[in-house]
Amino acid sequence: MVQIFPPERVNLHTHSWYCGHGVGELSEYVIAAEQQGLDVLGFSEHCPLPDHRWSSSRMEFDLLESYFEECRSLQRSVDSLQILIGLECDFYPEYATWYREFILEKQKVDFLCFGVHFLPNGFGKDVYLKHLPQEKRFLHKYTDLYTAGLSSGLFLFGVHPDLFASFYTSWDAEAIACSKEIIECAVTYNIPLEINGNGLRKSMIDTPAGRRHQYPLQEFWELAATYPVLVTTNSDAHQPNEVNQWQWESFAFANKCGVELCSCEVKNQKNSNLHEVALLPPQEERKVSNK
Repeated sequence: MVQIFPPERVNLHTHSWYCGHGVGELSEYVIAAEQQGLDVLGFSEHCPLPDHRWSSSRMEFDLLESYFEECRSLQRSVDSLQILIGLECDFYPEYATWYREFILEKQKVDFLCFGVHFLPNGFGKDVYLKHLPQEKRFLHKYTDLYTAGLSSGLFLFGVHPDLFASFYTSWDAEAIACSKEIIECAVTYNIPLEINGNGLRKSMIDTPAGRRHQYPLQEFWELAATYPVLVTTNSDAHQPNEVNQWQWESFAFANKCGVELCSCEVKNQKNSNLHEVALLPPQEERKVSNK
């Protein structure tokens, strides 16, 4: 069976206690999703890596299988909404084979999404983006990694592509050029980019152009609106009450920037725990709905 869900009924970016910096049981998120009017809830815990890189803010490696099993148990026991199993990955090329062979080819998840959260500072240390200095070399490294993730063929969508704005606070020629590169790459590979609701919940920052959100970055999304790029929006919830709480603010932000949002297609596969998931452009949703 194939079902099409409008963006206001979908959240594919959800974290719980499993990720190490979220709170709440998976079952609590399911209850909150039902109460907050969702039809599709995608769990997307931060994927651990075999070398335990970034382990302080990622799921513990030995929790992976229990996470998968708990998600499957909820899928079997809940009929009121579609529950999807996902992982949010940090994309570095050296992990692409592991994501493909250990996660995707072994059919562990319904989808993977990705982002870039850390960059090496040149002295052997990975630094969270927000704490990097505003230097062009870091902006370009971020762009290179993000576009590599988009072109990898591994991911359903890219999360908060404008996260660079948390450290590179000027909207200058360099930021515009890198934003265009990310957006154009997403268009080329037909991979949706995410307006991230968690950024709207975070504290604002002072920039040369005034006070603004760390992300989402309005200028980035106004630029994206001039391209035929697919755009989704998610809550990036880290506690149950956030599952759909800020989505309306995300929709208002998208509308302000002139961006139309994807719908979500979910196909239940016969004789399998997995689902086929696709994000559809708005006009395609209308075509499907009118058949």
